[in-house]
Amino acid sequence: PPPNPPATLFSLGIYKQLISREQTDDARVIKVGKIFGIAIALLAMIVAPLLAGQDSIFGYLQKMNGLYFIPIFSVVLLGILNKRIPAWGANAALMVGFISIALGYFIPALSKHVDAMHEFHFLGAVFAGLIIIMMISRVISPLSKPWEHKDSAQVDLTPWKWAMPMGIGLAVVVLALYFAFADFSVLGQ
Repeated sequence: PPPNPPATLFSLGIYKQLISREQTDDARVIKVGKIFGIAIALLAMIVAPLLAGQDSIFGYLQKMNGLYFIPIFSVVLLGILNKRIPAWGANAALMVGFISIALGYFIPALSKHVDAMHEFHFLGAVFAGLIIIMMISRVISPLSKPWEHKDSAQVDLTPWKWAMPMGIGLAVVVLALYFAFADFSVLGQ
């Protein structure tokens, strides 16, 4: 397979499995992966100068994470909390969320409003809107019976006996680190 991960994912996961469904020889898969790797490298070189206008690369990466995380998180959260939301409602929320955030970030007329309200408030508003979309889809056409996971018996689902003690231990370590490094002097100001 090609050496870099995006090329490998594309050549083995997309090209070999979805695009070229017939038996493709390894040489062809490697060639397609190399071409994809070159295309990604060229795209990165073209896009890189656009990052020069960013205040910080971290802030930019946070924006890009919000682009896909907020829609996915809203669907996962309601999927856990509400078992009667139809698939079309979740799909609609994914699409509306991605498009709304992309428009808010990349269309100058809209990004001015996002900057004025702060992007985290914008993401919160989109998140609330996605929850509303999915709840409306539940009212319009709820699943006839609650979705439930059916065990396929392909993976052993026996709970790990140390899960609870390790979880508590991890929480204690995190709290200890917080208290060790937190500056509590600001509370008195």
